[in-house]
Amino acid sequence: MADFLYKGVVDWFLDQMSQEAIVPGDKMPSLRALSKQLGLSLNTVIHGYELLSEDGWIESRPKSGYFVCHRSDTKPALLLAGDELRELANDGTKPAWSCLAHRAALVDQSDAFLSPAARQEEVHLPVLGKGHLAVREAVSEHLKGLGIKVHASHLWLGHSPLAIFTQTVQTLTQRGDSVLVLTPCDPRITTTLQSLGRQVIALTAGERGVDLDLAIRCLRDKAIRLIVLPGQFSFPAGQLVSNLSLRRWLAIIEETKLPVIEWDLCSHLAYRAGSMMTYKSMDSSDHIVYIGGVESKGVDRSASWCLPGRYQAVLEGAFLGADMALSDAQQMALNDALQPNSKRSLTKRAREVWANSERVKAHLETRLGEHVSFAASKGGMSLWMRLSKPLDVASMTALLAGFRHAIVPGALVSHEADANHWLAVNVTLDDVEPLAKALAEHLVVDEEIKTTKTVNDPVIELKTESAEVSEQTEEAEEIAEAIESDLQMFDVLEANNVGASDKEAKKSRNATTEPLYNPMLDLINHDFG
Repeated sequence: MADFLYKGVVDWFLDQMSQEAIVPGDKMPSLRALSKQLGLSLNTVIHGYELLSEDGWIESRPKSGYFVCHRSDTKPALLLAGDELRELANDGTKPAWSCLAHRAALVDQSDAFLSPAARQEEVHLPVLGKGHLAVREAVSEHLKGLGIKVHASHLWLGHSPLAIFTQTVQTLTQRGDSVLVLTPCDPRITTTLQSLGRQVIALTAGERGVDLDLAIRCLRDKAIRLIVLPGQFSFPAGQLVSNLSLRRWLAIIEETKLPVIEWDLCSHLAYRAGSMMTYKSMDSSDHIVYIGGVESKGVDRSASWCLPGRYQAVLEGAFLGADMALSDAQQMALNDALQPNSKRSLTKRAREVWANSERVKAHLETRLGEHVSFAASKGGMSLWMRLSKPLDVASMTALLAGFRHAIVPGALVSHEADANHWLAVNVTLDDVEPLAKALAEHLVVDEEIKTTKTVNDPVIELKTESAEVSEQTEEAEEIAEAIESDLQMFDVLEANNVGASDKEAKKSRNATTEPLYNPMLDLINHDFG
């Protein structure tokens, strides 16, 4: 009888889900409220919630209650570590202009986040130097949660993490120097380096890090002058960097004694609470310049902080000369966001972003079905979505005309041959339905065009593997060029909404089995943290 009562809670939950009374991301009723509603004992409801948690339907959030999760029907997209280094072309400022068009897709879409409460004109005057001591102390307390122990006097505050990054690169390197960057990453990193005349060498990380043999070989054979490491839950994949990966990179850094930049804008957006470390938290030799911050789409609603480490003396003049100081109002808003009990705290915003990410993922998967799969993310503000078939140049151009604020094409983020199969979707969007609808239309149209072309052409040419890779690379370059041209014609371009009444035929997909993890290989060769 008791077992039946436990299942009664599960039946109630499934019934609510079928009626869409509760959807992924929603908060579940409290234990006592549901106990009273269903007329069941508190222990029965507790056990029912435990059953739902074990099946992945809900999960508990510390001091927040239970929330509904999205249960995916498709296998997650696999992120594979790159097996070769990729030297990016010296295209000057062209990639930076393309990236600039997608800034809104890289930051928080909230209108309220980091909104200054004060309205007096005098509080908008900038505060010269590092920023108010009280605010730097609040940042210092926040960093302790990431394992970074720092005195407030060593912190610099600024209005833009990209401005701090630019000043650091210009100070620590020279034009023509080679910089090693782990990708996929925030495209502003690679495009800024290119626009500053640095030679970018990209090393692709997978779900379990990078091939450390390849990284060591790169540092040995090439004259690397700077390393850039994306932080926890970084754009676009939202991966958690394991402690083993952190320690191995720190060993490499201490041996090479190269300057390193850690770009950390998403460590506060963990989807599950728990202790977490950063590269900087293990940096006993102070070789890492740590850049953190929070960004929002609103004007003057972004803030950043920096730990220059051993480069304090050389970076101080660059930071002062760049005039990056926050105003009083901005510092007050930042201080408020760093308080754990504030209505606008980073902790509360992280819960909201997680809930919205579940809704966005569920909606896209329902709309697009077998056409998409998602990389398994642990945090951050984006979904790294893989398309079963890449969009052609015309479809991508039309899509970007209306949704550049919501997506970033894979060609801007990844430098692998399959880059045009990927899209980064911002999960702080209020309404993802227009994007899902447009994607569905373009995917269906592309599928119909390819099907028609196959039927009309009886001659099928066999291609070698190298030819296929070349074709994918060319298509990725075409999409990147389309992004650039689309930026220039932004004011006059209109998206073509193509309707499709016929349902596309379902295509079977070969399931890829996740590779088995051998810890001995981990200790010998590769970084599979």
